Amino acid sequence: MEALAKTPLPRVDLARFPTPIEAAPRLAAAIGAAALRIKREDLAGAAFGGNKLRQIELILGDAKAKGADMVISTAAAQSNFCRALSGSAAKIGLGCALLLRGKPGTPRIGNLLLDHVFGAEVTFTDLTDPWDPAIRAKLDEIADAARAKGRKPLIVQLTGDTAGLGVAAWAQGADEILAQGGETATHMVVACGSSLTLAGLALGFKHRGLGPRLVGVSVQQPASRLVPWIVDVAARGAEVLGISTRLTESDFDMIEMTGPGYGVPSPESIAAVRLAGRMQGLVLDPVYSGKALAGLIAALADRRVPKNADVLFLHSGGAPGLFVHASVFEGDA
Repeated sequence: MEALAKTPLPRVDLARFPTPIEAAPRLAAAIGAAALRIKREDLAGAAFGGNKLRQIELILGDAKAKGADMVISTAAAQSNFCRALSGSAAKIGLGCALLLRGKPGTPRIGNLLLDHVFGAEVTFTDLTDPWDPAIRAKLDEIADAARAKGRKPLIVQLTGDTAGLGVAAWAQGADEILAQGGETATHMVVACGSSLTLAGLALGFKHRGLGPRLVGVSVQQPASRLVPWIVDVAARGAEVLGISTRLTESDFDMIEMTGPGYGVPSPESIAAVRLAGRMQGLVLDPVYSGKALAGLIAALADRRVPKNADVLFLHSGGAPGLFVHASVFEGDA
């Protein structure tokens, strides 16, 4: 298959690709799916793996190509992306500063603990909207302070300038899935926060004219905001790759599983985590991958995904987040 990018993109080697696709017959039977396979991005490699590593390989490749000696990024206090970025930066000798949505004194558990273990410089903000322009202003302040100390920082913002690279990484990931026989799946289910993974997969499959129908499960934003963002950001990814393919809102589906709030487990996601563990030995977390599985279960129940579907589920990683929410599993036998 011809390479997707017209010009090779700078990258660093962080992960073990291809990640496997595994059949999950017991879990399929439990949720009422005709067939279910799991794309194991949780096994990708550095810093507890996860779907973000594909993006970070290109992001840090770009940083090194630009001569940066540190990266500055932002997300929630329990961000899987920030954990993977800080660990990956440490692996290749770059500094890392993180502006996290949260309060000073937030307990150092889960991903936040790992940010500190990996040596990231952590500050907090009370801003809550990742698309708020004030977030970028704070990142610029951190970058200016670093430059005053002689550093060469690069700002990494998935809801900003970095989005196109993140999409491009997962458009290339679509080729990996096709090479593994993923085109035989009828549907592919993906958790959506910033949604760059879904945007990239949908772009890659559409460009090749192959692959399953993408079903996003929003864990953060209403679909009315997320869907047009995906179309827009996919176009940025296409520009990075140098391809003419563009998405429309009809190229994928979106399910909302945001309740009771971003980063907060729901009864459905807690049940989904238990089910995945007991039926398949999978470790999901209750705010990302658990909500994605809960979304699939709901979609099978109301036939938004048909019962005869051959489903490919993206296990996006995030195991450290499970331990943050240990209390919701108290009383389990």
